[in-house]
Amino acid sequence: MYERENTLLLSSTASALCNNLSVNRTSAKSKGGVATKLAVVHQNNINIIPVAESDKTRPQYITCHNNSALCEVMQKGHLELGRDFLSRGLLQDALSHYHAAVEGDPENYLTYFKRGTVYLALGKAKFALLDFDKVLQLKPDFKSALCFYLYIFSNCPGNSSGVLRVFGVLDEETCLSFMDRKEGHMDAITDIASIDYRLASADDSGVICLWYFNGTELLQIATVDTFGSAVTSLFLWKDWLAAAYGSGHIRIFDSSKINYTYDGTRPVTAVRLLTETAAHARYITAMDVAMGADYLLTVSEDSYVKIWRVCKNNNVTEINLLCSSQINDQMLVGGRFLNTNGTGFCVSAYDTNLVHCFKS
Repeated sequence: MYERENTLLLSSTASALCNNLSVNRTSAKSKGGVATKLAVVHQNNINIIPVAESDKTRPQYITCHNNSALCEVMQKGHLELGRDFLSRGLLQDALSHYHAAVEGDPENYLTYFKRGTVYLALGKAKFALLDFDKVLQLKPDFKSALCFYLYIFSNCPGNSSGVLRVFGVLDEETCLSFMDRKEGHMDAITDIASIDYRLASADDSGVICLWYFNGTELLQIATVDTFGSAVTSLFLWKDWLAAAYGSGHIRIFDSSKINYTYDGTRPVTAVRLLTETAAHARYITAMDVAMGADYLLTVSEDSYVKIWRVCKNNNVTEINLLCSSQINDQMLVGGRFLNTNGTGFCVSAYDTNLVHCFKS
């Protein structure tokens, strides 16, 4: 069904991180959601390269650091998607973008402010204060930075694992404001997925929490108990919640029966398991969904990339294998569809600078 089309060359190798491949797609409505660039993380560096060979855009190799010698970047993305990552709660992605933005324009007070809000969300109040200090040096009358100063000194957020923080967009100037903080997990959060006002979060123990945002507060409305292994990737679309596990399993849950008008007074409900499959022999390291075709992509440490189709047959949800391809002697760490209809995809592998592209 799929054949290897070409191989893209990165500036350096890919680190051993789950979901270590990100793509920047065009608008699904205007151009069919076609990938234009992709990014892969190597230690504290981000490789950004064009997907099409005809694209003469210069590849980027961004080093993410500051004076405090922060730990390695754990997520990846593109500078122009910084605000989008913030709105979806992907804080490490956003932080890496704003590191690069500050280096590129050290006199822009708004960039320091945005980076400070990310530090605050990550519980790094000390670094947030440094950025807000810089904001007030560049623009002493910037009220939002003063407000965040008051917030930090009155209620400094902790850095404990399992915490979700909600930010709201105020306006074009201030960009984001802290709105809510929830401790829904006892272990480190591994992935977050959202659609509309629904959000799903998963952790290292394998617990999944489903949430509803009512405009001011994030309400936990459902839970999925652990199956004994970590959840590595999540995806919400239509009436389905897809979860990939360290055990190699894919599980599809029903998200249609959940009461999304939950007001906080009724008990949190469980989510019904629709179907599951033992997809891989080892840890699933990444998952993606082509929503235009209901295709699901998984890659694993077992060196296989697999394409599945999720469908309903006589009101029974099924997950069927469409394609399986092996990248010999490679531990795959990332995989993404190149368009919304699932006719192409690419995968990255640990300790290699090659990104393999496939096309149907």
